[in-house]
Parts: sequence; C-alpha cells; structure tokens
Amino acid sequence: MILIAFRCAAVVTALAHAAITIPPRPAPARRMAVTFDDLPVVSRAFTSVADHARITRSIVAAIRAHHIPAIGFVNEGKMYRNGVPDSAKIDLLRQWTRAGLELGNHTYSHLDLHTAPVADYLADIARGDTLTRLVLRESGRTPRYFRHPFLHTGRSLEVRAQVDSLLAKRGYRVAPVTIDNSDYVFAAAYDAALGRRDSVEARRIGREYVDYMERVTAFYEGQATAIVGREIPQVLLVHASVLNADWFGALATRFEQRGYAFATLDEALADSAYRSADTYVGPAGITWLHRWGLTRGVPRATFAGEPEVPADIAAAAAR
Repeated sequence: MILIAFRCAAVVTALAHAAITIPPRPAPARRMAVTFDDLPVVSRAFTSVADHARITRSIVAAIRAHHIPAIGFVNEGKMYRNGVPDSAKIDLLRQWTRAGLELGNHTYSHLDLHTAPVADYLADIARGDTLTRLVLRESGRTPRYFRHPFLHTGRSLEVRAQVDSLLAKRGYRVAPVTIDNSDYVFAAAYDAALGRRDSVEARRIGREYVDYMERVTAFYEGQATAIVGREIPQVLLVHASVLNADWFGALATRFEQRGYAFATLDEALADSAYRSADTYVGPAGITWLHRWGLTRGVPRATFAGEPEVPADIAAAAAR
C-alpha cells in the first residue's frame, strides 16, 4: 500500500513538472530599429515647455515599456530662447538620455538641402549638435548618427559627397530610413482635434493612425522582398509628436504582433542590405529601399501600392 502511494505521488509530481515546463519561444522573425525625428517636440497646438515635458515623458515611457533602444534626432534651434540655451528644453533631451536612449543630429534649423545653399546646410550641420554633445557627454557618449531633414540627400553626387565628407569629419554616419510614412499628417490632424477639444475625433485619428502604420509596414516588408530578395531589419521613422506621445505604445504593440523585435540602429545597419549601392539624386525624400531599387534599375511598377492617408485626415491636417 505504501509502495502504491509512493508511486502515485511520483506520478503526480512528474505530471506537475511537465505541466509547468514552458518550451522556449522562437526568436522573433523580424527586427526593427525605431527613430524619432524633430526632437525635442514637434506640434502645432502644444507649444509650452510644460506641454513638451509631458509629451516627452509619454514618448519615453512608451519606448521604455516596450524595451525599444530608440534614437531621437534633434533640431537644436528649438533648444534656445532669445539666442540663449534654455535649460528647461535641454532637460527634455535628458529625459531621453536618462532612459539610456541615444540622440543624433537633425541639423540646427531643419534646412532643406534641395533648396538651401550647400554652405548654409553644412553650417547648419556643424551648428546642430552643440547642446546634444553636452547632454550625451554626461553619460560618456557622443552623437554618432545624422538624419537628413525631409530625407533630402542632395540633387547631385557632388553635393552628396560634400555633405558626406563633413559628416565623416564630425564622426557621423547617415541614419537611413526604410519605413517612411506620413505620420506627420496624422499628427497635424490629431493636434487640430485636441486643440478644439474633440476627444472623440482624436481617438478616431489615433486608431486610424495605428491601422495605417501597419499597412505601411506590410507594404515595406513586401518592398524589401521585391528589391533585396528577402525581408531585412527595418528602420522606422516617426516624429516626436503629441500623436506619438498618446499612440506610440499601441503602435509598438502592433509591431510586436507582426513578429518584430526591436533592435538598435547599429544592429539593423549591420545587415548586408545596408551596404547596397545608392546613387539616387532625385528631388524626393524617399526610403533607402526605393533608392536601392532605383539604383538597381528595378521596374517602376515595383514601387506601386504604398498606402495613402485617408482623405478626411489629410484634409483636416491641411486646415
């Protein structure tokens, strides 16, 4: 009797151990580096330092909640008041660095390389990292990446070479983008809805934004396969807006549901796809996937089908 009881107990114990054994999860099939432009904040309607502090806290909190090693690109012209560095605005950058996040150079005043004299643009790059360097130095780092405003990289290879030469001298690498999108259009419409205190419309715009971004992501997954021959680690561009303060967490969840793990920009750019030739010098600010495709001479029809912003949201943004 004792032997039977012992054997039963052993069986129960074995079953219990089996029940709590959890097989290891497969590694996510997709990777994404997340980049935010126009730091510290870009907003039409919410312009006070208190607004910007709240917006920054919300963005950084969403990034941390999803364990995203994001990088923010700074327009340093926003960091001054009456020509003097504003300590409250500098503290907005510290919210990023204290969370272990990286900062990069997005020029001082968001000049457009396709319309500004090259000398002015180069000066804007050089002027665009004074405060960023000081903030990063507090944690023993320096800015390492540069993002072209409007993704405009030059209308000639000669101009591109001039810009690249200065960037190399200052220790910068260009931060490419593969998932470009119109989040700024949704952000403008969202600001307008919140400005008139229409929370119902704001929620609708937010939900539409997350759905739109999933469609865009699916499109660029397909573009990678069509142009490179496989999916690659993607580099996402979004902006430091009120919209993303409120909805980036939901968007990050949607990415995770698509099988993405979040990577550093270094990790994404280690993929061989990012060594693809790029000789594009056209007028548009386009993704690096399309630059590679144009350089390789893929048929123009390959690029068709990019999701569009819903017409009513585009109209609201334009008002």
